[in-house]
Amino acid sequence: MTESKPDRTEMWKAVKWTMILLVALLTAVGVYKAYKIATAPARVVSDAAGSMKSGASAVLNRLQVPISKQRRFDSAANRAFARLNSMESIPAEGVKTRGFRLANFRGAQDRVCELSYDFGAGEVPVYIAADNAAHEAAKAVAANTDRLIRIVVVSPEETLGLNAEFDPLTKHWNLAWRPSSISKPYADSWAEGPITEILSLSAKSCPSEI
Repeated sequence: MTESKPDRTEMWKAVKWTMILLVALLTAVGVYKAYKIATAPARVVSDAAGSMKSGASAVLNRLQVPISKQRRFDSAANRAFARLNSMESIPAEGVKTRGFRLANFRGAQDRVCELSYDFGAGEVPVYIAADNAAHEAAKAVAANTDRLIRIVVVSPEETLGLNAEFDPLTKHWNLAWRPSSISKPYADSWAEGPITEILSLSAKSCPSEI
């Protein structure tokens, strides 16, 4: 009895499909490597952008001051802004004062109020002003959301800056350290009480045209 010979046609078909699969695999590997090389710059930029965004969020979180008595703070900030926004302009006297306002109170239109406040070691000067220019631009399009108050505390040791800003999404006022004060030696809990009192004081004491 003779053995049956293998089917050469089927054998060549198997070899052919094996070769096709091998070529397809090598092609896929080549395309993937080419893609990796071609998109490397874009991925580097994307990673860098992601890192910057993460870093910016960390900075913002570091600057933000948690408010424990929101209703009280909102009330003080609303009254302070109304008073500061209606202040009469007080022209700066001397180059030093003009430079100080230019660095700390852009948009205030020379409506800068000077107060004094005792943080526990004697009274120190406190300057406060609203960003009236931005608010006027917002009112021109019938909006009342662009409200910002800048506060600068000047002591013999250092100058500290904070911003109180209205958030139209939450309908509340936020408080944050200005970037120049990010390395401040004070805890966030130190800021809320005194700044709320300073806002209340400005609503009563800052000169107004009304």
